[in-house]
Amino acid sequence: MNNILYIFFIFVVACSLNSNSKFWSKSKKIEKDNEITKILFEDIRPNENEFNPTLKVNLPAKNVKNISYNLNNDGFTNQRISDRNFSKYNFSKIENFSGFEPEILIDDENLFFFDNKGSIIKFNKSSKIVWKKNYYSKSDKKNNPILFLASENNNLFIADTNANYYLLNKENGNLKWKKKHTSSFNSQIKIKDGKIFVVDMENTLRCFSIENGKNLWSVPTELTIVSSQKKQSIILTKNLVIFSNSIGDLTAVDYKSGEIIWQTPTQVLGFAKNITLRNSDIVSDGNLVFISSNKNQFAAIDLETGIIKWKQNINSEIRPVVVSDYIVTVSNEGLMILLNKNDGNILRINNILKNIKKKRREKYYPVGFIISYGKIYLSTNNGRLIIINFSDGTLQKILKLDREKLQRPVYFNKELYIAKDNSIIRIN
Repeated sequence: MNNILYIFFIFVVACSLNSNSKFWSKSKKIEKDNEITKILFEDIRPNENEFNPTLKVNLPAKNVKNISYNLNNDGFTNQRISDRNFSKYNFSKIENFSGFEPEILIDDENLFFFDNKGSIIKFNKSSKIVWKKNYYSKSDKKNNPILFLASENNNLFIADTNANYYLLNKENGNLKWKKKHTSSFNSQIKIKDGKIFVVDMENTLRCFSIENGKNLWSVPTELTIVSSQKKQSIILTKNLVIFSNSIGDLTAVDYKSGEIIWQTPTQVLGFAKNITLRNSDIVSDGNLVFISSNKNQFAAIDLETGIIKWKQNINSEIRPVVVSDYIVTVSNEGLMILLNKNDGNILRINNILKNIKKKRREKYYPVGFIISYGKIYLSTNNGRLIIINFSDGTLQKILKLDREKLQRPVYFNKELYIAKDNSIIRIN
């Protein structure tokens, strides 16, 4: 009898250690979007939205100094990515997932995300589940909470759309403390020196103690009757916390005291027009802060003073990337735009969707991108991953990963990971 139990135990352990067993679907080859590939180079016509489309620009291969998670400028790597196979970690569909834009959290060794019941999952570099923990009541689970994650040292902090916030031990997932807030959360989270920074749905920046969750200080900004559900953005640089709110204001505060240093409106909107406002994440190179929106404005703000240095008419709500002296962004219309970060001059515009038939083109709405080894990987709302050669802006291929909206890709251990409302997609 003991021998039978021993054999059974070995079998279970062996299955659990297989990265594709139970956790990830079987790896499949990625299909190209063949219908589109057939017409990519047929009937090529000049596009009036392009500018210097043949200008070749090479990004630096080494010593890129302004890549930083705290500056939200984490969309660049020199590592090569294979895009031949993909697999999925599946869970039940999360309602309202796309509207809140939750992000996969990555540290040096692990990847963290959540499922439809609010269970937090830790994956290691081999894509194996290290632990899976859930600290929600039945009523909270029914509400399909959207979780926002951040980590520092051995701490994993979570805030959610049910107004909960709590701290876990990152190594084992054990709960350290949990509290209830007066308002739900919908923002990025940053942590520094034992202080947690997060924006709630009342457009207030909260600073919590990582030790016990105590509210150390708060910075309220203008509260509107109805506001956009677009996730708010936070960066940490030098001695400042800089955050956005739902009406397009940027506010910089001293990270120790919460004292307001400057506040700059980036939008001038009429009554109730902020409902449709969707800002990009704010990004910085350590000297300037960049933000764009779906109201046709891309602005650079001086980090120390809050003065707007330059503006461009660019219609984009996705996170740009700053590499060396360049800013790269993609407009809502599918224009890849390269700018000089110091003066805002546009160097090149490529219409990456120009060779897709007009009826199909409307289905391709950009969501987010990263730059890796001279290529841009752009996710869309119809489940495609568009791969673009950065040097000359040419479209290389379009991969079919799903039929529904993909979130922004993230790079981890020579692979891409993309979250969606019912799965994490792994590309390798």
